[in-house]
Amino acid sequence: MDAKFWLERWENSETGFHREDANASLRRFWPRLNLPPKSTVFVPLCGRSSDMPLLAQNGHKIIGVELSDIAIRMFFENQKLTADIRQQDGFDIWSAGPYELWVGDMFKLPSQLINNCSAVYDRASLVAFPREMQKDYSKLLAAHLAGQAQILLVSLSYDQTEMEGPPFSTPAERIEDLFQSSFDIEALDHAMTLEENENLKKRGLTSLTESCYLLKKR
Repeated sequence: MDAKFWLERWENSETGFHREDANASLRRFWPRLNLPPKSTVFVPLCGRSSDMPLLAQNGHKIIGVELSDIAIRMFFENQKLTADIRQQDGFDIWSAGPYELWVGDMFKLPSQLINNCSAVYDRASLVAFPREMQKDYSKLLAAHLAGQAQILLVSLSYDQTEMEGPPFSTPAERIEDLFQSSFDIEALDHAMTLEENENLKKRGLTSLTESCYLLKKR
């Protein structure tokens, strides 16, 4: 579970986690955040996510971070945008339209970059990390997000004896352990989604719950 693992997944086109359509929970619950249209949204481990254009359609600026430049190049190609590329703090930063996507290690991002974001959208970040890195990730957000910042978090939970991650199971009690010291947590939805995740079914899962939470920084 180091950077090489994810870089090789993109190099070998082993990206079963990618979805061509925007996430249903994002469509349903994003209005609950009630953000001003020009707010900046942080999308960790953004890949070439189809969720980012939906956020942009809501008038937001998108700050994303991703290890693989292959993913970022594919995103801009799919959006038919030509990106300007600059270097800063050890990152390649691809910018075009409402998107500013940083290529590199999320844990090395400038703290002010996250602090300036009004919200975080996480569909694929927390579940990509093993247990200890989940703790580091939650601490990063708690330390650098400004007060009143919000997170729309989509997580997965399943019987961990049936499959090894990633994605890693993050049930409700794990969300509380990670975030309750700094965030108010509201569970918005729990849905059975195994039939929509054929790749996980093939790996041995017999049940899968996708949950959506709204977290508000205290």
